[in-house]
Amino acid sequence: MAELVLSALLPVLFEKLASTAFKNIARHNGIDAEIKKWQRSLTQIQGVLTDASRREITSPPVKRWLDDLQHLAYNIDDVLDQLATEAMHREFIHESEGIGSKILNYASLKLGSGTKRGTRNI
Repeated sequence: MAELVLSALLPVLFEKLASTAFKNIARHNGIDAEIKKWQRSLTQIQGVLTDASRREITSPPVKRWLDDLQHLAYNIDDVLDQLATEAMHREFIHESEGIGSKILNYASLKLGSGTKRGTRNI
């Protein structure tokens, strides 16, 4: 059972770790070396999964290992999602600040020109 979940989840993790956006997030947070270690570990784990799935039925330690591995994969997925969410939040804040300053500049130009026009009419 755990092997089925892992075999479905590992490709998702590989895809997330390999994405350009996530590589930028990892570089920005200074964790790109750690992410590369995760990728290597996941590759090794994927190679062992087939054998472990055959042994899972008859070996309780292998079943426990697969269950632990499944929980670890879910935790890694959660961390990757959290990092991506934080990066999107930072990007949104950065863009919002840029838009806000543009609006203020535009408004001050319009208000400034309206004041000048008003004084000319007096």
